[in-house]
Amino acid sequence: MSTGDDLGRTAAAFNDLLDALEAEHRFRSLVQSTNDLFVLVDAGGRTTFASVSLRAVLGWPPRAVTGRRAEDLVHPEDVGAVRTLLAGGGSAVVRVRARDGRWRRLEVEAVDRRGDGDVDAVVLSARDATERHVLQQRLSHQAQHDHLTGLPNRAHLLSAARAQVPLREEDPPLAVVMIDLDRFKEVNDTLGHTWGDRLLQQVGPRLRAGVREQDLVARLGGDEFAVLLPGLDDDGARAAAQRLLAAFADPFLVEGLALDVGASLGVAVARGPGDDATAAEAETGGDVDGLLRRADVAMYAAKELGAGVEVYDAGSDRHDRSRLVLLSQLRRGIAEGQLVLHYQPKVSLDGGDLVGVEALVRWAHPDRGLLPPGDFVPLAETSGLARQLTDAVVDLALAQVHRWSAGGLRVAVAVNVTARCLQDAGLPGRVAAALERHGVPAELLSLELTESALVTDRDGAARVTTALRALGVRLSLDDFGTGFSSMVHLRSLPVDELKIDRSFVTGMLRSPEDAVLVASLVRLAHEMGVQVVAEGVEDAETLAALGDLSCDVAQGFHVQRPVPADDVTAWVTSHRARARAVAQAT
Repeated sequence: MSTGDDLGRTAAAFNDLLDALEAEHRFRSLVQSTNDLFVLVDAGGRTTFASVSLRAVLGWPPRAVTGRRAEDLVHPEDVGAVRTLLAGGGSAVVRVRARDGRWRRLEVEAVDRRGDGDVDAVVLSARDATERHVLQQRLSHQAQHDHLTGLPNRAHLLSAARAQVPLREEDPPLAVVMIDLDRFKEVNDTLGHTWGDRLLQQVGPRLRAGVREQDLVARLGGDEFAVLLPGLDDDGARAAAQRLLAAFADPFLVEGLALDVGASLGVAVARGPGDDATAAEAETGGDVDGLLRRADVAMYAAKELGAGVEVYDAGSDRHDRSRLVLLSQLRRGIAEGQLVLHYQPKVSLDGGDLVGVEALVRWAHPDRGLLPPGDFVPLAETSGLARQLTDAVVDLALAQVHRWSAGGLRVAVAVNVTARCLQDAGLPGRVAAALERHGVPAELLSLELTESALVTDRDGAARVTTALRALGVRLSLDDFGTGFSSMVHLRSLPVDELKIDRSFVTGMLRSPEDAVLVASLVRLAHEMGVQVVAEGVEDAETLAALGDLSCDVAQGFHVQRPVPADDVTAWVTSHRARARAVAQAT
C-alpha cells in the first residue's frame, strides 16, 4: 500500500470528521437559539448535550445530565419508545423525570444531524406535553359527560353499549332502562329552570344507589335518563327497573321545598343473534340504536298505561323487520328531503269559496315510489321521529304558502300534529321560527290536533296549545266525535275549529243516528263559537245536507282529492272562475 493511499484515506477521514463536527456545531447552535429543543441523546442512548432551557423545564442544570444514559431520565416503561425512535425514526411522548422527582410528559423526535438519511440521535422537545395531556383528558371527559349532572351522556352510553352488545349466542345479554320523569315540566313552568336543574342534579345519585358497580347511569338530555345493565335478562332487568322506580318514591328537596316527581321506565334486552328482535335491528345497522328504540317504546307504553315499568313486548310493537328497515330509511329520507306534500282544498258551504287546504304528507321513497302517510306516519310516532317529521311538514307547507302568496294566491294551510309533538314544549318556538323564516302570517297556518293528544297529558297540551294560539296560529280539533271525552274537555280547549270525523259524515244519509250526531255536533260547536268542518264529503247529496245543517266548511273527494301544489293552483283558478260565472248568472 503506498503512502499516497494512506494519506488519501486519512484526508477523507479527516474531512468526514470535519463534516460531522460542522453538522454537530450547526445543530448545537440551533439548539441553543430556540427553547423548543434542549436534550440530545445519541444512537448509543447517551445524553451528549443539553441546552440552557433544560433548567426552566425540568429544573436540571445542563451539566447534570450530560453524559448520562437515557434510562437515568426516562420512565422505565418509556425507554423502549426511545430505542424504537433511535432505530427507526418518528416521534413519541415519553415521561421524563424532573429534578423534583415528578414525571413530565415531553415530546421526543428522531433526528438526522448529518443529513445522510440515518437517525443518529433523538431530541427531547422543551414543549411540556403534561398540561396538554391533562387538557386532552378533560376535553375527552367533557365530550362523554353531561355538564349539568356530571353523568355519562348519550355518546358515552352508546359507546359503552356498542362495546357490550352481544354478537354471539353465548355472549351475555345487555339490558337498558329508559327513564322519563313525570310532572317535571310542572317544576320548570312553575318554579323556573334553575329549580328544575337542581332537581335533575339529584336524580343521578339516587339512580346510582340502586344499581351495581358495573351498571352505567347516563343522562340523555332534558328529563330523560338511561341505565345500561350488562348481563341481565328480562326478569333481572325488570327487577332492576323496579328498584330504580323506587328512587322516585320520596320527594326531591330543592331549596327546602319538597317536589314530587315520578318516572316512567321502559326496559329492553338485547341477546345474541338468535334473538329475533336483535337480529332485526342488526339488519338496519342499528343494533344499539334499536335497543334504545325498543326501550323508548316500552317507556312510552309505561307512561300511557301509568304502569311505572314496562318491558318491551315484540308482540305489541308493530315494527317487524321490514318496518325496522323502513324506519332507518325514513330517518334518512326526512334528512335528505324526500318528503312531499299533497293538498286537499276546503270550501265554504256558504258560497263555495276556498277557505284553505290541508297538507297531507307523502314519502317519495327511492325504491318503493310514493308512499301514503299510513305506511310511515305511525312508524314515526312510535320511534322518536315524530318531531322531525312534523317540523319537516310545517316547513314544506309554509314554503308553499309563501310561493302561492308570491304568485298572488292567498291560501291558508293546515298541518296535522301528532300526539307526541303536542307534549313538546319546544313546538311553539319552532313554529314561530318557521313562520318568520318563510315570511308567512300566523293566521295562514292551522294545526290539526287529535283528541288523544289533548287528553294524554291535558295540562301539558294546554300549555302548548295556549302558546300556539298566542302566536296567532289557528287550532283545529281533528276526528271530533270519535272519543268519549270530547264533550268534557272541549270547553277548556283553545280551538278555533272542529272537524267532524268522516265516519259520521259518509254515513249520515243512510243512518239516522249519524245524521242526528252530525247535527248535534254542528249545533254544539256553533253554540261555543267554533267553526265546523265536515270531512269525507264524497257526493253532492251529502254536501247539500251539510248545508241544510248550517255546517261551515266541507272537505272531501267531492270537493277535490289531495293533489300536488301545482294542481291546487290550477284548481283554485278554475274553481274561482266557475264561482264568478255562477254569481253573474244569478
